[in-house]
Amino acid sequence: MNGNLALAKMAAVGAVAIALCVPAAAADLGARPVYTKAPPPMLQPLYNWTGFYVGAHFGGAFSSESETGGISTDPSGVLGGVQLGYNYQFAPNWLIGLEGEMSWTSASGNSNFISGPTAITFTSNHNWYDTLAGRLGFVQGAWMFYAKGGAAWMNADYAVSGVPFGASSINATRNGWTVGAGAEYMIAPSWSAKLEYAYLDFGSDTFGFGGVGTNVNTQVHEIKVGLNYHLPPGTLFGRW
Repeated sequence: MNGNLALAKMAAVGAVAIALCVPAAAADLGARPVYTKAPPPMLQPLYNWTGFYVGAHFGGAFSSESETGGISTDPSGVLGGVQLGYNYQFAPNWLIGLEGEMSWTSASGNSNFISGPTAITFTSNHNWYDTLAGRLGFVQGAWMFYAKGGAAWMNADYAVSGVPFGASSINATRNGWTVGAGAEYMIAPSWSAKLEYAYLDFGSDTFGFGGVGTNVNTQVHEIKVGLNYHLPPGTLFGRW
């Protein structure tokens, strides 16, 4: 009997000791960590147009060109060339940029004028058109729609033959202005294709043929397709 009582007392003491030790052990483990959901990563634009680009284009040139005496040569032909530019995308759907373009062309035309004893043949051969234009674009996904405007230059060979000129020719480089619009599509992370219309106005210039002044008034319409390679942002020609 006394043995059973002793065993009962020992069991009770052990239970009390365990009850006292568990909270102390839990306190030693420290507070339970609180887990919070990580903030979502900042989204980057899927299509990034910022940076330098270089490309080539091909199309047609159609001119409205008139000369003194009611002559109109209206040169037309194919054109092809290269472009180099820089884009900066912001806001994030807007883009500003600067683009230089060089185009070589086969545009040519001639016209005859006959009035009494006067018989004149005027020939116009356009050699190249260059432009330096700013661009303003709106980005929508893989598409970019833009307008452009700036300065333009052209080079042409003009020739005239007949009374009272005899035979005379001149090479001239002229300056003017350009405006245009187009659409560009990002076909791969570093490549885009474009379709563009540009209007170039070179106004009127007077040239002397055989001692006779002849006024030439020229406007050019360009329709072209192009392909651009976009360098990674922060690089120039592939280097930091």
